[in-house]
Formats: sequence, C-alpha cells, structure tokens
Amino acid sequence: MSNKEGSGGFRKRKHDNFPHNQRREGKDVNSSSPVMLAFKSFQQELDARHDKYERLVKLSRDITVESKRTIFLLHRITSAPDMEEILTESEIKLDGVRQKILQVAQELSGEDMHQFHRAITIGLQEYVEAVSFQHFIKTRSLISMDEINKQLIFTTEDNGKENKTC
Repeated sequence: MSNKEGSGGFRKRKHDNFPHNQRREGKDVNSSSPVMLAFKSFQQELDARHDKYERLVKLSRDITVESKRTIFLLHRITSAPDMEEILTESEIKLDGVRQKILQVAQELSGEDMHQFHRAITIGLQEYVEAVSFQHFIKTRSLISMDEINKQLIFTTEDNGKENKTC
C-alpha cells in the first residue's frame, strides 16, 4: 500500500473537507427575484407542455390498439355472408377511433401541431392502415388521402368547435 491510500485504501479528496449539508454564506436564493419568477413560469410552461404530450401519447396508443384490433377483425373475413357483419363491426370500431382522433384534435387546438407530431404519428398511421384495408375489402380499390381526410373533419355538432387533423 502506498502512503496516499492510507490504511483503509480510501484516498481523501479535496472536496471532502467542505461541509455537505450547509449552504455557503451569502448564496441564499431569493424566491421572489425576477429571475426565479421567470424560471418558475418556464417550469410551469414546460410541465404543461409535457403533460399535453403525455396525454397525446396515450391517445395515440389507444388509436393504435383499436386500429390494430380492427385490422385483425378484418382479417377474419372468410365468406360473403360473414363479410357484412364484420364490416359493420369494423365501422363501429373505426367510429370509436375517430372519436379518439377528435380528442387529439381538441388537445391540439391552438397549438403548433409540429411540436407534438411524434406523439401522434404512429396512431394516425395505424388508423390510415385500418381505413385503407377496410375500404379495399369493400371496394377492391385503394382509398385516397382526400377521402381519409374527409372522415377526419369534425364539425361543431361533434365537439362544440370545428377541428381538422391530418
């Protein structure tokens, strides 16, 4: 063992001489200072934005799950008589998904959608896949983006204010 390590094998560092639990004198923070008030407002703004982002992620997960369930349901179509029943059930499921998308539109009302794009993209992609698959089964043709967007225009009777996503 060297002299630096001592008997316990622990080498004392410079900062070990300073008291750990005491503030340095003269460094007290004034919580009513303009800088602290500004940081407090920044903290509240960031917390609100983070909470909104988390709500959007949860809604997007719900959209993704319900869209996947609709796709799995549509995969069960095996015969013509059973097809109408399954298509009706899939339309009911997709209406529920549209209601979730309406909630997303309400959350994004007055916001820059691009700040929350990553939170909702996956859910919207899965929804488009489900609608496209359902449309293909019904018509044997692909659905256009305009037709999908028409389904996502929400009027005042839907929610009290008009919103559009996509």
